[in-house]
This record gives sequence, structure tokens and C-alpha cells, in this order.
Amino acid sequence: MKRILHELNFFKVIENAEEKTQKKISSEISTSIGFANALIKKFLKKGIIKVKQAPYKRFIYYLTPDGFANKIKLVKEYIDESLIFFRKIRKEFNEVIVKDNASGFYLYGTGEICEIAILSLQEKEKKIVAIIDTNTKQKKYFNYNVIKKLPKNLGNKKIILTSKDNAQEIYFDLTQKVDKSKVLVINSLYVSKKKPNFKPTTSYDKKK
Repeated sequence: MKRILHELNFFKVIENAEEKTQKKISSEISTSIGFANALIKKFLKKGIIKVKQAPYKRFIYYLTPDGFANKIKLVKEYIDESLIFFRKIRKEFNEVIVKDNASGFYLYGTGEICEIAILSLQEKEKKIVAIIDTNTKQKKYFNYNVIKKLPKNLGNKKIILTSKDNAQEIYFDLTQKVDKSKVLVINSLYVSKKKPNFKPTTSYDKKK
């Protein structure tokens, strides 16, 4: 899905056929110059875009009819994948919270995953106490208070991990501070509940 989004942003940047440097394109689609250059080469080769020389060593990149058709196809693909992602995450949150008897939930981390969790909790009429996020300056998120620190006493409340950035690191940090049963995680975050064994000690007898 990230690839599709980068390509859609690239098409949006060049579709007006304006003079653009690769540095300018990379800045506007929030990627490295190398990545922008790779996209340009890829789409030139496929005939999806064309390029014209402009004064002062500048270039005009523009879409071909095939490129415009490809953009429309990408939009549909992006929406379809987004809906699949949304439904999958929503289902996982519903499975996590539907039978849980906690008196309330803290959501750890703002962003798309958090938004889906909020919808699931609201649908199931579960109480959201607050959002925990150490990296945001927001005081409210979807009308819920945003706090910087983990509560000293959770009582009968639990934490749902909703950060897609550093989810594994956050999980290990949380479970050092509270009981593991207090931290809920959906499968799509692929969080390991314990650290892998990086140095297996099992030895095997050599066959003679």
C-alpha cells in the first residue's frame, strides 16, 4: 500500500506538466532523490510518463494517456487495499475487546491504527479512558485526552497497543512496567510476546 501511495503522489506532482527538478519531486512526495529517480526511470521505460528538456537544466515530466489510465487503476487499487486493511484491523480489535471485562481502556499511540481502535471500542460501547502518546503535542485526539505518561495504577483498566511505529519496543517497555495481561495487541502488529532466542545452545550429536 505504501508503494501505491508513493506512486499516486508522484503522478499528482507531475500531472500539471510543470518544470521540476528531481530534488523538488522527491521533496513533494517525501522520499529520497534516489527513490524519485528510480520512479522516473521506471515510468519512462514503461511509457507511463515522458520528459521534455526545459531551460537551465530543468525538465518537464508529464503523464501519457497510458500513465493517466494507470493512475486511475492505482486509485482503485489503493482504495481496495485500504478497505481490506481497515476491515482486517477492525475485526482484530473486535475480537480482542468483545469478551474483555476491563472497566476501561488506554490506547497507546495515535495514528490510523488508533482511529480504527476508537471506532471498534465505540461500537462495542467500551470506555476509552485516554490516549497515551509520548511523541505528540496534541492534548486531544478525537475528543479524548492525550497523556504523556503511563498511569501509576491501572486498576481494572487495560492498555491496547495502537502504535504502528516501534510497536515491538513499546510492548517490551510496557510489559516491564505492568503485567502482560494488561497489554492487549492485535495480530497485525506482529508483536512477539517474548524476545527471540538469538543464540540457540542445543547441540546435536555427530553421526559416526
